[in-house]
Amino acid sequence: MNATGRWGWALFWLIIAVAAAWFLTDSFRFIATREAPTGETFWGRRIWYFAHVALAIPVLLIAPIQFAASVRGRWPWLHRGLGRVYLAASLLGGLSALHLGGTIAAQETQVPLTLFAAVWIGFVMVAWQAARRRRFDLHHAFVIRATAIALSFVWVRMMAAGDGVLLGFIENAELRAATRGWLSFVLPLLVVEAWLSWGPAAKLLFAPRQD
Repeated sequence: MNATGRWGWALFWLIIAVAAAWFLTDSFRFIATREAPTGETFWGRRIWYFAHVALAIPVLLIAPIQFAASVRGRWPWLHRGLGRVYLAASLLGGLSALHLGGTIAAQETQVPLTLFAAVWIGFVMVAWQAARRRRFDLHHAFVIRATAIALSFVWVRMMAAGDGVLLGFIENAELRAATRGWLSFVLPLLVVEAWLSWGPAAKLLFAPRQD
């Protein structure tokens, strides 16, 4: 990778780090100040929120290290060790997200949140199995997909913060919430699939023929 590429990735991860720090701070504030509805114990749902956000910390911290080719090349034992932690935290984070999405009071966001939690779990399991089978090409691709889904939980909070700017044209508040839920899940997947699959396929198909 040339210098421009390295600086580009450094900037990308810096933006992710800032967004993740904001997400974690905002999430812990939400957990601490959330008013439980009637009939719910103090720790009833709060403990699930706390577990989900706590599990996001190793996922967000480890991701840049795992994608660094220099780390994989020089310290493969570190890559494998952190990879186990990363995959375990992602799996547990996905399970907690599955519970939270399926039981959230806002019915308009139940389907997207539950669906992308299930997809996250599926990507993590495929990545783990690919590593066991030593299919590191598939492992790498599905870790990228799993990370994109994990970051969806960051995007949805950012979109909620900028709701008036991004989706202000939608007057109905419930419809805006449903749209945010779907966009935060679908857009990262579209970007990742374009990078991993559609872009290379289009480049191959539209390249000049070598007859």
